[in-house]
Amino acid sequence: MKHLVTILAVICLLIAPGAALAAGKPGGTFRVGIEASTNLDPGFITNPPDMLIIFQAYEHLVDIDPATYNPVPGLAASWESTDGKTWTFKIRDQAKFWDGTPVTSKDVAWTFNRLRDPNVGTPSVSLYANVVDIKTPDDQTVVFELKETNPEFPADCGEHHAGIIPDGVTNPTEKHLSSGAYYIKEYYPEDRVIMAKNPHFNRKAADGSDLGKFDEIHFIFSPDIPGQVEALRGGDLDFVGMLPFEVVEAIEKDPNTKLILGDENEQMVIHMRVDGDRVAKDVRVRQALKLGTNLDDIIAAVRPGLAVPGNTTPVGPPYRDYYLDRKPAYDPAKAKALLAEAGYPDGFEIRFMVPTWGQNAQIATVWAQQMAQIGVKVNINMIPSDQFYSDAPDNWLECDFGVGPWGTRATPVVYYNLAYVTGAPWNGCHWSDPEFDELVGQINMEMDKAKRIELYKKSQEIFIDRGPSIAVYVQKASAASSVKVENLQLGYAWITTRFWGANFAE
Repeated sequence: MKHLVTILAVICLLIAPGAALAAGKPGGTFRVGIEASTNLDPGFITNPPDMLIIFQAYEHLVDIDPATYNPVPGLAASWESTDGKTWTFKIRDQAKFWDGTPVTSKDVAWTFNRLRDPNVGTPSVSLYANVVDIKTPDDQTVVFELKETNPEFPADCGEHHAGIIPDGVTNPTEKHLSSGAYYIKEYYPEDRVIMAKNPHFNRKAADGSDLGKFDEIHFIFSPDIPGQVEALRGGDLDFVGMLPFEVVEAIEKDPNTKLILGDENEQMVIHMRVDGDRVAKDVRVRQALKLGTNLDDIIAAVRPGLAVPGNTTPVGPPYRDYYLDRKPAYDPAKAKALLAEAGYPDGFEIRFMVPTWGQNAQIATVWAQQMAQIGVKVNINMIPSDQFYSDAPDNWLECDFGVGPWGTRATPVVYYNLAYVTGAPWNGCHWSDPEFDELVGQINMEMDKAKRIELYKKSQEIFIDRGPSIAVYVQKASAASSVKVENLQLGYAWITTRFWGANFAE
């Protein structure tokens, strides 16, 4: 049975995610407070500063609408498939890199061939492993041939690392040649990135005005988030992203600043290793730890008003139809009974690895207190974040218990494929469940959305019952800007926010 999946973007040049709704005042320098960037090669970006900068400069073949999480036109004006295996994309007319060179299908093919090449080794190799061939029949057409059906392939083309680079470029950091509304003009690794308008960018706002309204954007590096907030309140910055909840009230009360909130699927996750003779191998232990976790209390202590409870699965509320809205039960008495049944009437001790980033330490402290109530002693071991996400001992893929964030993906099956199916490259839990694997395989290939929704719900039921992790909360994206800034909308993840179309009011 064939399904026709087509998006004809008649108005693709008129509006993009985050595009302005009013012309506003053009000009000026927009100043963004951010931690230091470490890698400005789109294929290898890893942290929020890198991603936020790259999303100003580079176009993606497909964008993700922050309001719906649906794929919408980006560099591609339209796409279609009759079988979910052959996907044909048409590139927008007159798209150009900032030096005036036209963007063609060959640039797209080069970008994705680089992303899927194991010898290059980008983080997207496994995501695009299903691509077997990329053809360019003409300058405006690119055809992807897949080994297996993938109904979500257009959304995959909007993945963070898939910023389009020119054909033949092996090191994009040498010139930063990009086709977005702004381009990287100067980069000072210890201080800032300076961006300027792309004079050849031809996508427009809804009113027909240019999306590159600022003369320049300056990303000013500082590891001190409270200091960035004070600089914003003092008029020395115009935007600060991902605010800790402690400063939100001050932002709301300050007449010179405004709070910007958005939905995203950024999750804080406690994961358990379940292989070998580890304690969490017993499903009753995993169920007990979940029953002993009070998600509301953790949120109240760590991020009140700026998060919602996770349902112990990677699929959060932003995924709408796919989301199973079933809050996990909190029942310490039942948790103790399950531990006794599993052979631990007096509980046990665990070593909990906690990276020194963000609010991990606060989460670990509250969770340890909760676990003590069911007889589990949690020994918190703080570890530098760069060590936790490395090959060092007790790293995130090897430790028995750990905590950390999972960033937003365009489609939730990406989490399954990366971290939870048997043999997944980031399966730090070392979990293997044949029934779950079978469901994920069907999700990957099912073209009928109604059937895909049903499969997603069943997969989450398994995850809630016997999965190896606890999604503690799904956080709200929170940022702040000067009151002078207009027409700024957060991306589907705040790190994908584009300042295209934003402007100063005066």
